[in-house]
Amino acid sequence: MKTLIKKNETKIVMIFMLVMASFILTSCYGDPVVIDPEVETVVSDFLGNDAVSVDRFGNVYVSEFGQFVGSSGNGTSVFKISKNGEITEFISDLVGPLGNAIDSQGNFYVVNGSGDGVGDILKITPDGVRIVLASIEGFPAGLALDKDRNIYISNFGTPTVHKITTDGEITVFASDPRLAGGVGIEFDRKGNLIIGNFLTADILSVDPEGSVSLVTTIPDIAVGGGLGYITVAGNSVFATGIAINKIFRVSLRDGKIEEFAGTGEASTIDGSVLEASFNGPNGIRADVYGRIIYVSEFGGTGAVRKISLR
Repeated sequence: MKTLIKKNETKIVMIFMLVMASFILTSCYGDPVVIDPEVETVVSDFLGNDAVSVDRFGNVYVSEFGQFVGSSGNGTSVFKISKNGEITEFISDLVGPLGNAIDSQGNFYVVNGSGDGVGDILKITPDGVRIVLASIEGFPAGLALDKDRNIYISNFGTPTVHKITTDGEITVFASDPRLAGGVGIEFDRKGNLIIGNFLTADILSVDPEGSVSLVTTIPDIAVGGGLGYITVAGNSVFATGIAINKIFRVSLRDGKIEEFAGTGEASTIDGSVLEASFNGPNGIRADVYGRIIYVSEFGGTGAVRKISLR
């Protein structure tokens, strides 16, 4: 009988320890719990300076918008950084590529040639076939995929979000004055589109019916613009403050804002999130598990940084 009681006590202790370990790794809201995260440079002296995507194998894709020449960027490529650090030119012959995404079948999507009042949404198949899915008026910028591989596009120049279905149907999914200036776009775990507005530093939520609501506004970014792209991990939005060299974390539960990483100095220095520095952080994307955040830099000679969340 004593042996049985001792075994039961041991099981209870083990269960308690497992529960506590689970609580430590993730909060009750499913957010990644960050314990002394470090910023690490993945690649420096790098031309990729815009949107970032991560495929299910951990490969990273970065658009080369370049610098503004007239109304568009002078970049021409999307680069791939393999899991082992090899850098290749993934796609070439583009015009100022912006938002991008890759689906589970290896199809790559990118916003191309925005400027002069219109931009193209391209699909590049795994065997390299290039298809123009749509030409959208304004300045289409960010791009996101839902679980069914429908495409959603934010627009810097018009107060809209467009949707392109897998059948090729193009519609205005949402229209609201607050959407003008939208760049970063990604889905949260509830199926809402989260959009970051470059001009106003608003973090907006668009529900599945297309209704727009304000999550919060990040203060003191810059007058007239300065919020780069966003990514969602758990119930948090991570947003790049390209104009002030910082990364912010916003709670989707209550809109609470925190300065997550960066000293504000325009330089590329590794270290803890509060001691590291960024030079124009712009593109940002968490991997599919929400464990690593990758950030592209628009300033200096360009770099891709990573922050491990677990």
